[in-house]
Amino acid sequence: MVDVLEEKTRSRTGKHKRRVLFYVLRGKCEELKYDVVRKEKVEGLYAVGDAFRETIRIPEDAVVVILDVRLNNRGHIKGEVKVIDSKGEILGEAVYRKLKVRFKYLISEEVIDFVRCVFRKLRLPVKKYAIVSNRRA
Repeated sequence: MVDVLEEKTRSRTGKHKRRVLFYVLRGKCEELKYDVVRKEKVEGLYAVGDAFRETIRIPEDAVVVILDVRLNNRGHIKGEVKVIDSKGEILGEAVYRKLKVRFKYLISEEVIDFVRCVFRKLRLPVKKYAIVSNRRA
């Protein structure tokens, strides 16, 4: 079972927004169904909108890609990406800034394919994928 956050909030003025979403994937970008074990409402980062903490059950060979994206008042998109396996262990962590995805931590090269898949599905532009460091903080 994996704990994930799902959030869609914005500031009162509407200039800042946050979106946290996740995809359950397997193999070659195959999206899977998952079972929601528990879902509870939590407080989001910004005032307007909803946020939920969910506990989900996924198949053994699947991974969860969690994307946390913020839009500021200048229209710049920044975010973090985490890839987690079915046991809850982190397989990779990355940041998304200036249209680049930089991996801070990575277990294998397959993790990059899962992240590429999610960015393609969301149609977020990416100029470059890079591995900056491979140490867990």
